[in-house]
Amino acid sequence: MGSDRVAGFDADVVNVAPKDDLRFGYRIWSEKKSGLVVKLQTLAADGSVLEQAAFSELQLDAPVRMDKLAQMMAVPPGWRVEKSEAVKTTALAEGWSLKGSVAGFKPMSCYKRPAEGVLQWIFSDGLASVSLFVEAYDARQHTQEGLFASGATHSLSQRVQDWWLTAVGEVPPQTLKAFASALERRR
Repeated sequence: MGSDRVAGFDADVVNVAPKDDLRFGYRIWSEKKSGLVVKLQTLAADGSVLEQAAFSELQLDAPVRMDKLAQMMAVPPGWRVEKSEAVKTTALAEGWSLKGSVAGFKPMSCYKRPAEGVLQWIFSDGLASVSLFVEAYDARQHTQEGLFASGATHSLSQRVQDWWLTAVGEVPPQTLKAFASALERRR
C-alpha cells in the first residue's frame, strides 16, 4: 500500500486481504530496514479496524540490561503464578476428530491438562489461530451457551453431547461455528 511513518521510523505498509469469510484481513506496517512490525491492524470484512497495536516510541539499537529486564518481568506483589501441567497428545488419541476440515486451517498441536480435565486442540491458517477447549459437561458450571466478542477475539461456548466446547480465536464467528459443527466424538 506504500510507505508511512510509525514511532519516528519509515515503514512499508502491506494489506493482507482474505479470500473468504473465515478470516479477518490485516494491515501491517514493518520498519523498512529491520522488517520489525511496528503497527498492526485487524480488519473486519467491511475494512473497519477491529483491533490495532502500534509502537508510539521505539529505539531499535537500545542496549538490553538483563537486571532491568528481569525486574520488569518479576511477579508483582499480591500476584502468584500458577502453572498448569499440559501433556502433549493428539485429538484422535483423546477420542476427537473433525468431520470435515475448516478451509485453510491445519491442526498445529493438542494438549490435555489432566488437573483441569481439559483438552486444547489448536489450529492455524498461518496468521490466525483457533483453540478448541473440550471438557466434560457440568450443568452447574456450564450455564451460558453463546457467542461472545472482544475486539477481534471471538469465543463460542456450547454443549456437544456430554461435553462442553469453548472455541476461541481471532477469527469471524462463522469460523468458530464451522469448527463447532465439525467436531465429533469418536469414542
